[in-house]
Amino acid sequence: MRLPPPINVYFDNNIIPVKNSVKFLGVFLDSKLSGVNHCDYIFNRCERNLNILRCLSGVWWGAHPFCMKLMYNALIRSILDYGTFLLSPGNATRLKKLDNIQSKALRLITGAMKTSPINALQVECVEAPLHLRRQYLSDKFIFRSLQYANHPLRSKLQELSQLLTSSKYWSNKSSPCLIVSFNKFINIQAPTHTLPTYPLFGTNFESLIISPDIRFNIGINKGDSHARITFNYFCEQHCHEYNYIFTDASKHGSSGNVGIGVFHLQSKTTIKIMFPPESSIFTGECYGIFKALKLVLSKKLKKSIIFTDSLSALQALQKYPLKNKLIFPIIIEIRSLLYECEQLGLSVSFGWIPGHSGIFGNDIADQLANEAVKDGDSNSYKNYYHDLASLPASFLRQSWTDLWIQSSLIKGKYFSCIQPTIPLKPWFFKMKFNKKETSSLIRMRLGHVYPSPPFQISYY
Repeated sequence: MRLPPPINVYFDNNIIPVKNSVKFLGVFLDSKLSGVNHCDYIFNRCERNLNILRCLSGVWWGAHPFCMKLMYNALIRSILDYGTFLLSPGNATRLKKLDNIQSKALRLITGAMKTSPINALQVECVEAPLHLRRQYLSDKFIFRSLQYANHPLRSKLQELSQLLTSSKYWSNKSSPCLIVSFNKFINIQAPTHTLPTYPLFGTNFESLIISPDIRFNIGINKGDSHARITFNYFCEQHCHEYNYIFTDASKHGSSGNVGIGVFHLQSKTTIKIMFPPESSIFTGECYGIFKALKLVLSKKLKKSIIFTDSLSALQALQKYPLKNKLIFPIIIEIRSLLYECEQLGLSVSFGWIPGHSGIFGNDIADQLANEAVKDGDSNSYKNYYHDLASLPASFLRQSWTDLWIQSSLIKGKYFSCIQPTIPLKPWFFKMKFNKKETSSLIRMRLGHVYPSPPFQISYY
């Protein structure tokens, strides 16, 4: 057994004692970074909270599984989630104890028998295995953190990833969750839009409090057969001196790319931009507004109105960033351009119009967006974090699906015949069965049933 040499560390002539474990930000770090101390701490806490679930429900009585699942999320899963992905892969024996905690909790929730296969029980409750959930939490952390260009993790993970690649020690071991997440991030083909700091901190305060002129109601509803006539009447009455700019975005399943089209009616100027497959229609619509404002600044248009069929983009622009929990960098950039237009005396308004209503400018923008999916300008080809934030859930679902297909060949064969795919939510969330009826149905679905007193299912 290798023992570290004795080291005496002094501070103000006082020796600092050497300890094998220390608690930092709620995580117990041991000298070998095996995670043993932290896993034991989590295990003891979860065991105590399991007693709460035992008091609330039994096999045939007590709280409904829907309520029990919420209690599990609050009392147990929240503890299992905190900090564990930082120590994975750690001590396999201790991590197995955490898996047993999850198994006990799911059996308490559903009333399933101890012989029920845990892989089938996880699918029945739509609760991913803990090792996949730890990777999911790591993905979320990395994808959120690395949007900042100067984040210290970027260089550290790059160095550690290269070290693990060349190390013989790690050739037969599972890579740490953070390294796996980092490799997923850098393997995304399109570059990620990076920020020097948090968007609110790097933006002029006046641009954050500016109130955009947005006209949500111009008298046109979806499906209006007279939309074009109403639109022309509105423009003649309220915007006859304005420049009309139309924006639209489109996403095709063939390539997956997002196309963005911008059309300036007076000068017949057209802009086509292509965004990567990870981008959303929302981002495309917002970037179309951003390019429209760039067009206003380049042409020095005194009065302009930007028409879009994206209600969500205009609603996000209308909200004050200081009161909004979701901060979209593209919205902050739009506000900065609006403030710049205001400083130059350029008046810019926004108008919502329903899409595919026969309005000439909107049809042109829609055509440009469809064309941009294949041949749009790729100079702005990049991903925004709020689009990448949905990828960890996709990675989790794909890896869990692959695991379920493989493991069901050994355990849970009967259940996989009636539940071949992983549902989005447990079926018992919407059923009005009581605890006894739900537990009986779950046992029958899992194929592990013990004779019980007869019962009558009530559908009302």
